[in-house]
Amino acid sequence: MASKQAQRLAARQQLQQRMAVKAEEERHKRTVAWSVGGVAALVALVLLAWGAFAWLGGDDEGGSSADPDVRQLVADAEAASTRCDGIEPSGEGATGTATEGLTDGRPVQDVYLECLQMSTPDASATEACMFTSMDGTSPVPLSTQPAAGTQEMTIVTNLGVITADIDTAGAPCTAGSYTYLAQDGYFDGQQCHRLTTDGIWVLQCGDPDARAAIEAGTPEMAGAGSPGYQYGEENTPVEAEANYPAGTIAMANAGAGTTGSQFFIVYEDTTLPADYTILGQITSGLDIVEQVAAAGVM
Repeated sequence: MASKQAQRLAARQQLQQRMAVKAEEERHKRTVAWSVGGVAALVALVLLAWGAFAWLGGDDEGGSSADPDVRQLVADAEAASTRCDGIEPSGEGATGTATEGLTDGRPVQDVYLECLQMSTPDASATEACMFTSMDGTSPVPLSTQPAAGTQEMTIVTNLGVITADIDTAGAPCTAGSYTYLAQDGYFDGQQCHRLTTDGIWVLQCGDPDARAAIEAGTPEMAGAGSPGYQYGEENTPVEAEANYPAGTIAMANAGAGTTGSQFFIVYEDTTLPADYTILGQITSGLDIVEQVAAAGVM
């Protein structure tokens, strides 16, 4: 029969074994808990990053916005971005007789805008715009507009094709207005109604009512038309000599905050009050405007 000392020693060894087993079980539990916690934290970080990307980032070619209305705007613009492809200048249009000494009036050479399109805007940045309906019922563009990069404007005229880089980042509200109007064919069939040939060298277009006024024999009525809304000026130059250089596309207005759809193409360096939005720069076809200017005014 074992002595009491041997019994105590055996009991102590059994206790140590049980404590060692229990300690190992606790270590295993802690290891599993830390592993589960680490995976959960990693999943949370991934979900947070995905949410931030969905809110701030994008995955479509024209840029993106969390605003579904802006996404639809970009989709509509993309669908209309090739609407003028394949349209050839008609070559139509009469040439009248220039009035000697007259430097501001209707161009002798008829200029028609046969189709105008805008490329898809980049909505990776946006800008708040205020478009005011002039009668309270005329529709206006979306109040949030793409405001990144540039767009290409293509104007098929009866005399040839004019292209321009539009400064969407610098003039987002104006570029947005043009994208909005162009996709519905607003400019198609319009007639450029004004040419200046001394001191100010511009060809002015964009009045939806100008052609009807000219064809009705009342050309003096041309220049009053609008898209039914107006908005403020943006991207204006500094007051300086030749602040509207040749090739500039700028917006006409009837005073502060009255920009609409009428624009002018500068064909020779011109000095003007810095009151007119610069929309972009001609990249090809300026020679067409120069030829119209050379024909004179009537």
